[in-house]
Amino acid sequence: MAIVRHFVSSAILTFVMLSSGAAQEPQAPVPAQYSANAIGQSGTVAGKSFGLNVYIDAVSPEGQVDELIEILRQKGQDGLVSALEKSKDVGRIAPVGSVGTTMRVVLINPRPDGGQHIVLATNRPIAFGELYNGTRSRDYPIGILVLNVDGNGKGTGTFAPLCKVKFNKKKELVVEHYGQKPFRVVNVTRQK
Repeated sequence: MAIVRHFVSSAILTFVMLSSGAAQEPQAPVPAQYSANAIGQSGTVAGKSFGLNVYIDAVSPEGQVDELIEILRQKGQDGLVSALEKSKDVGRIAPVGSVGTTMRVVLINPRPDGGQHIVLATNRPIAFGELYNGTRSRDYPIGILVLNVDGNGKGTGTFAPLCKVKFNKKKELVVEHYGQKPFRVVNVTRQK
């Protein structure tokens, strides 16, 4: 099991900013659409790439994010997944040629350089085979995409489709991914 430090720091920073009320409205208009390429960095997907479309329909309200953080603290990951299942869809990520997966949380914060730090998260659909075969992957029900774009909507990011989230003993948010490094996201370009 590996801890993805980039996700940990990104998630902690984003959630702390939102919890403390420091989140600001996005600088670029929403809805938005981005195209990108995702590249596998390790394991069976090392070196493989695919096109990725990111659709942002709305930004999650600050109150909703605070509720989700508190649910994670009180009820753990299972409680968070239940709450996300009841949440409204605010975006979608889709490999080129597929419908993709709806996103239940979209956070956009300004960066000091005039760009944006965008975090999309969701409870991912668990495939029948995962449930039937009792694979360990079913214990990783969260998907997270992080984009860092400049003022022109160009940038990079990371995508971890299988994650566990929890608070550690120091009350820090920890994001653990399933078995391999997250996909590196490159050539991010705002389309709309």
